[in-house]
Amino acid sequence: MTAEDLEPHFARLGGDPVRDAFTARRAVMPWRTRRPLPAEEVEATWARLVRDHRPAGPDAPRLAYVHVPFCANHCLFCGFYRNAYTPQGASAYTDLLLAEIEREADAPAMQAQPVDAVYLGGGTPSALSADELSRLIATIRRTLPLALDCEITIEGRIIHFDAGKVDACLEAGANRISIGVQSFDTKVRRRQGRRAGKEEAIAFIEALRDRDRAAIVIDLLFGLPGQTEEVWREDLAIAAAIAPDGVDLYGLNLIPGTPLHRAASAGKFPDAPTLADLGGFYRMGADFLGRQGWEQISNSHWRRTPRERNIYNLRIKEGVDCLAYGSGGGGNLGRYSYAVAPDLQTYADGVRAGKKPIEGMRVSDSLQPLRNAITSGIENGRLHIGDIAALAPGEDVAGRLAPLLDQWRTAGLVELAGDVMTLTTAGRFWYSNLIFAFDAVLCPGAPAPAAGGPPFLQTPHKKRELS
Repeated sequence: MTAEDLEPHFARLGGDPVRDAFTARRAVMPWRTRRPLPAEEVEATWARLVRDHRPAGPDAPRLAYVHVPFCANHCLFCGFYRNAYTPQGASAYTDLLLAEIEREADAPAMQAQPVDAVYLGGGTPSALSADELSRLIATIRRTLPLALDCEITIEGRIIHFDAGKVDACLEAGANRISIGVQSFDTKVRRRQGRRAGKEEAIAFIEALRDRDRAAIVIDLLFGLPGQTEEVWREDLAIAAAIAPDGVDLYGLNLIPGTPLHRAASAGKFPDAPTLADLGGFYRMGADFLGRQGWEQISNSHWRRTPRERNIYNLRIKEGVDCLAYGSGGGGNLGRYSYAVAPDLQTYADGVRAGKKPIEGMRVSDSLQPLRNAITSGIENGRLHIGDIAALAPGEDVAGRLAPLLDQWRTAGLVELAGDVMTLTTAGRFWYSNLIFAFDAVLCPGAPAPAAGGPPFLQTPHKKRELS
């Protein structure tokens, strides 16, 4: 690429890099260059994969993702809400989910190698009853070939995640609990549809911590309506005082279709933070946790103790195999990524018919290992140019990247030492722009994603019961 070709990826010089290095953040979706598989080929392709697919190597890590698509209420900022929780619906769904997991458990692809991490996400997995959670985790442990030190994470919310449910998860084998706190400030929480106030949130996390039986991780979100710098400082201080094993810091993303996005579009969010504001919040959080001695292990994640490993979230960025279960879940086997039907009735009909209810599959090209290495390295904040060059034999990777890396170094986004690129705090905030630029430079001519994204992400929210 010429200097003129690289210029759109250059950062602004002379300003505050964490606040204004770029005018917008680039979206980098995992399916961005994967070709949709024709619908008529999906069933046969899946049958072949579960019979013949094997991991890339004898020590290749593997993951499993289990989706629980229910929430007690729809938080205004959330783009993952799909189904309102009811006891009857959750009970019927749990039975279907267990049937799906058990039916394919003995398939060669599922038993090929140990699973290093299992993630129960949603939705809100903790919306299930204590018995349902216990049965689900026990089935996973009984049927999947879990590694001896497998990380088993369950996402939860403060409301409805009572002591009985927590203990059921721990006794069944969960060893990592992730709680979406977002903010401790009562006004900010209530404004987003969160029912628990500050004191209740603090007491809940402290009770989890004091059990001392699992890694406890809390998510904090910056840029929420009413969340001033003062509120954000207090959120950080409270989180550090509680002393969980890990903490995630995420910037608010106004996802189209969410209640908060609609409110902002209607002018009901006058104090919406600018992109520069979000950069300032991120730096404030990174600096605070650094002073507290926390270790940053990804762009959004810090840990206080070695008990927090964050295996699933780190490995998924590497593009490793991921077995997926449950309505709305997504997985990956080799070159193929797949999505389980997000519509509850479609999912139920498929499981009852004895089929894997896959709604869409995509296949990657030969450059996917290179993209995975770039994404993983930038997510970790440290990328070896020599390592990615080895995935592009015959290409002058270092030479093509040199003008771009040098410009980013001057702009304050990266530091360079030999062939190692290390992200600064500003570089970590703008990580998606860096990935986007690497893609453009090293993977030119790659097939563009279909307009609107994959079909399984276009399904509207469903709020119906299973029949």
